Amino acid sequence: MKKDIFKIVLLGLILHSTSAIAGNPDRAGGAGATQLTVNPYARSSGYGGANTASVRGIESFNLNIGGLAYTKKTEICFSRVGYLVGAGVAINNLGMAIALGENSDGGVLGIGVTSWDFGTIPITTFDNPDGTLPTYSPQVLNIGVSYAKVFSNSITGGFLIRLISEGLHDIRATGIAFDFGVQYQTTLNPRKGKIKKDDFHLGIAVRNIGPDMRFGGDGLSFRAINSNTGADRKAYFSADKFNLPTLVNIGLGYDLRLDQSEDTYYHRLTASGNFNYNAFQSNVLGLGVEYAFKEMFMLRCAYNITGDKQLFSRSQVDPQYRSPVYGFWSGVTFAVPVSKTGTSFALDYSYAPTRIFNGMHTVGIRLTVGGSKKG
Repeated sequence: MKKDIFKIVLLGLILHSTSAIAGNPDRAGGAGATQLTVNPYARSSGYGGANTASVRGIESFNLNIGGLAYTKKTEICFSRVGYLVGAGVAINNLGMAIALGENSDGGVLGIGVTSWDFGTIPITTFDNPDGTLPTYSPQVLNIGVSYAKVFSNSITGGFLIRLISEGLHDIRATGIAFDFGVQYQTTLNPRKGKIKKDDFHLGIAVRNIGPDMRFGGDGLSFRAINSNTGADRKAYFSADKFNLPTLVNIGLGYDLRLDQSEDTYYHRLTASGNFNYNAFQSNVLGLGVEYAFKEMFMLRCAYNITGDKQLFSRSQVDPQYRSPVYGFWSGVTFAVPVSKTGTSFALDYSYAPTRIFNGMHTVGIRLTVGGSKKG
């Protein structure tokens, strides 16, 4: 076990030494494809992303892909996010995880599709500023394929490849991003009785690593006239490249067993913390707790604190500095077993207040076949 801990700590130090993960608020706004930092899954978003170390199943897709390895058989999840309710923007997300081989010995394969819905926007021009022309809708689509595996009783790991596409009908940018994640778990407080579960969790994830992206297409074209000959030709504006929003999550979690009886595990209280290193904004510290009753009813909340002390202090007294990234998150889960083999149906909901509009609401439904591996 000491060797396993050493490997995890060593990996964390290597990631920490990489210059790309240093929080840099001076570069805020310098990255594109920032939709990659929005979590469309209701269960983990209600935790404020604080559960990097203990996230499980398809929820791992936008947090720590190493947790995907705990899928026992099959998990399907659909969620819809009301992003800044009142702005007319929504996110549709579909994820599926399938265990390969008996008892997931071959690992777990996952696929996720996330599409942003901006509604229809009137086309306005210099000659038609009132938008009497046809409408258009921005297109933002992310498709991810992942693989994760249990390497020992304590360590899981995984990677994800995500195709990124965003643009309009006449201009588009496409790219590719990679995620890597590991989780470690062990028992710090063994108890006598029939039930023994790992209670300490550690997770490290590197997200959104990939080459720069650039917009291109006919939307950047114009008619250029040769001043010498008077001839015109089609020319293009040169669009600059932009970086992906690279970040690193390092999280810890601890499960408290609240049952008085040593032979039952009905009540669980998990305390979690996550430190987010971001290359294009201030670092964020997230703290959260989750209560679970028989893993059928779960209630969670979290609070994220920006590493910029001045920004955080201002956010406490001045509403204009408040943001869903640096603030309160909450969520609830209701899970109903539908068979004795561990198959269940669950409804997830999360909410985060925002300074403008009416907050972020996420609703998710999931079908879990065969249950999930517990730590």
